[in-house]
Amino acid sequence: MKGLKLFTVVMVLLTITTGCWNIREVQDINYATAIGFDYSGGKCIMYVQMLDFSSVAKLEGQQKLSEGPVWVGKGTGKSFTEAANSLYSTSQKKLLWGHVSAIVFSERILKQNKYRDVLELLDRYREIRYLVWAFSTRESIEDIFNNTPFFKESPKMSILHSPEEQYRQSSIIKPVRLYQFITSLKEDARISYLASLRIVEDQWKESRKAHPLLEYEGMHVFQKDRYRGHMDLNDLQGLPWMNEKTVRAPLYLFRENSLAAVLVMEKPEVQITPSVQPGGYFDVTVILQAGVNEMHQEMTKRELISLAEQKIEEQIRHTYRQGFERKVDVYNLSEPLFRRNPSEWHRLADEDQFLLREDSLRSVRVIVELTNTGRYKFNPGM
Repeated sequence: MKGLKLFTVVMVLLTITTGCWNIREVQDINYATAIGFDYSGGKCIMYVQMLDFSSVAKLEGQQKLSEGPVWVGKGTGKSFTEAANSLYSTSQKKLLWGHVSAIVFSERILKQNKYRDVLELLDRYREIRYLVWAFSTRESIEDIFNNTPFFKESPKMSILHSPEEQYRQSSIIKPVRLYQFITSLKEDARISYLASLRIVEDQWKESRKAHPLLEYEGMHVFQKDRYRGHMDLNDLQGLPWMNEKTVRAPLYLFRENSLAAVLVMEKPEVQITPSVQPGGYFDVTVILQAGVNEMHQEMTKRELISLAEQKIEEQIRHTYRQGFERKVDVYNLSEPLFRRNPSEWHRLADEDQFLLREDSLRSVRVIVELTNTGRYKFNPGM
């Protein structure tokens, strides 16, 4: 009797349990990996990069004989939703957005403030996560998406999709995720930016044939949800020294117009002290660790440290001036004042919510700690 009851219960459960009737196989879905947004001639333009995920997987010891295919689609419309729908009509299979890991904005769309339409679209579309990397470019998004890295690897190995490893080795511009960009746009006292990508045509060659690769060429900057322009790498000389997330960055020291030494700077500690004197001023202290990579001129240890501290201060002030010209607080100097005394910050800020003046960066104190000289030994007492 008990066996009959148990059999009945099992049969009822099997009857009411739903199966995976609508499941789709992996090969029956198109997976978007990057999205680009542009605006030109009154048209919204949307680019989609798709990869063959069999080219991403790699068996141990297996040599790839050819590059995995990269598919780039282009949709246009009066809105970005219409542009996306135009891609659906030719995608042949269902297009899935859950694997997107990078978003790229063109400079045109930033200048025309159409990026807000994109952010609103992404906010309503739950499939795309806020953890994706966000970039900008002044070049063709289609060319950016078609770029491939070394050794016939998948584009997933490029800085478009995996920028962190490159930043650990050369910490010039820290890449940002979409949620970081959106959050900082809404802040009163913080800069928001997008690292800008470009293609370098001939720095690397594969079997004597030039192989284009991606690199950072600067960043597009925003202050209080307003686009403020572009800053190139020369404008950003002082940025690594004022960012505590910097892992390592090179410092080239010159004396009498000749290269004197090359240092590798690490682990900056930054202290910003605001002053509420009339107009408002900011005093900065930066402590960095340094290692000697090259020595081209004879100098004492004290001379080397002094030369490095002077150069870093010059670069910090140079980048401050470049940011000020664009009405951008590139170092977020006013943020500590905003956190501690918001009423004073609002009193000093202008109608554009911008606080700084040309002389607001009052003192810059740089302390360089020489922690590694390699095989180079300074003379005793030097």
